[in-house]
Amino acid sequence: MTAFAVIALCLLAGLALARARVLPEKSAETLNGYVIWVALPALIIANAPQLSLNADALIPMAFAWGAVLTSAVLVWLLAQFFRWSKQTRCVLLLLVPLGNTSFVGIPLVSALLGKEAVSYAILYDQLGSFLALASYGALVIALNSENSFSIKSVLVKLITFPPFIALIVAFVVSGLNVSSQLLLPFDAIGATLVPVVMVAVGLQWQFRLPKQDVSAMTLGLGIKLILMPALVWMILKSLTIEPLMLKAIVLESAMAPMISAAALAINQGQNPKLAGAMVGYGLLMVFLTVPLWLWLIQSV
Repeated sequence: MTAFAVIALCLLAGLALARARVLPEKSAETLNGYVIWVALPALIIANAPQLSLNADALIPMAFAWGAVLTSAVLVWLLAQFFRWSKQTRCVLLLLVPLGNTSFVGIPLVSALLGKEAVSYAILYDQLGSFLALASYGALVIALNSENSFSIKSVLVKLITFPPFIALIVAFVVSGLNVSSQLLLPFDAIGATLVPVVMVAVGLQWQFRLPKQDVSAMTLGLGIKLILMPALVWMILKSLTIEPLMLKAIVLESAMAPMISAAALAINQGQNPKLAGAMVGYGLLMVFLTVPLWLWLIQSV
């Protein structure tokens, strides 16, 4: 489980650096700026060959997007009911719908279900979570920016958002059948995303959160780790699909909040303490909740 070791070590490194106070005060902001402008766009372009649509991709893709949109609606309703701040609402609109279906999700699905299930996890991630990060994520950031709201400002914010631009480039690249060798440098740069983000999260992670943030985080993680997988499972059970695909989709829908989504929120100054805490605690919880979901699916 190299992926989990990288996450843990980089998170601990960030916590240690914060405690030692050896870095400049705004180092976390600088690291997140690098992620948004360099590492994340590179990762999106590197994954261009996997962005092709076909019949096999429809079910994982549909459930991934269904989970994103349903979660977004639930978060919006809760934000209205509890009167969360604009910053808290933005964090939850990013971190609840968008799951860590790649760096954590794919290795975890492989470990629990075997290599045969990895293809389903990749389809869920690449055509669901990955596309949603660059499109839905960009839209959330644009709508929650500090500028006065207007359709023009939202569109400008969206089309000038680095990951969204990278997504357009990736679709062009996928249509040109570019040699995978030419994409290797982008893959190498994209590989720095998770280590850099987790160090940044560690630098900003505070174990004690304000009371209102604790309740928001609890509700958000409850939707992400419990409610959405339950809804996805109930719907999938009513369909006639391969059992292995069913398990892979449910497990992917149960993954912790996406690290890159937290980077978006932190980079925009949208309640960085809450964003870091949701990533950190979500990653800790998922090692318990995901195996429990698999046990439940196999037992019923």
